[in-house]
Amino acid sequence: MPFRRRRPTRIATAQPERSGVGPFLKRWTIPLIGALTPAALIVVNIAVFIVKNLPEFRITISILAFVSGLMLNSWAGLNIYRMLQQRRPDHPIVNERNQEIVLVVGMAVIIIAAFLTALFCYLGLSDYNHLPNGLTFFTGVLSAAVPILLRAAFHRGVPKGRGSGQTSITTVAGLPPGPMPSPPTSASTRDALPRR
Repeated sequence: MPFRRRRPTRIATAQPERSGVGPFLKRWTIPLIGALTPAALIVVNIAVFIVKNLPEFRITISILAFVSGLMLNSWAGLNIYRMLQQRRPDHPIVNERNQEIVLVVGMAVIIIAAFLTALFCYLGLSDYNHLPNGLTFFTGVLSAAVPILLRAAFHRGVPKGRGSGQTSITTVAGLPPGPMPSPPTSASTRDALPRR
């Protein structure tokens, strides 16, 4: 039985992934333009629905503003405390004796700031005839920008080596760990075994 010659198989090589702004715009410009009008229609419908039911949404948005204010302010306060602890470990605020006072005062400031945010939000949405107004718009833009700016500031304040794949090991007290024990040798395992 004669054997046929096998044809060489062609291996399909994957094209290298194109990255960057140019290829992204080339791929997504037309779909984004096509989705712009339906998205605008959805936004207009939602906006009209919210305006017609503004009293109900006013309470809900104010509650959400209070909750998000609590979360954002707590996150910011904790990161500020950690940065101060890393950069100025001798400062009285980060002293272990003052931790309870700092915690109570910090939580009071966080709750008051979140309450004021929710109150101004509630008052700003009192009458839809005064919407949109410049103050509400710029307050919203500033509120949206604050977490991004804080994240960038805290990321910049992180010492080199942290957050870049290198893990830093610390003990519960925050002190660096002691030296690593040496691996066992045949002599050390022989001494550790009980003699019969």
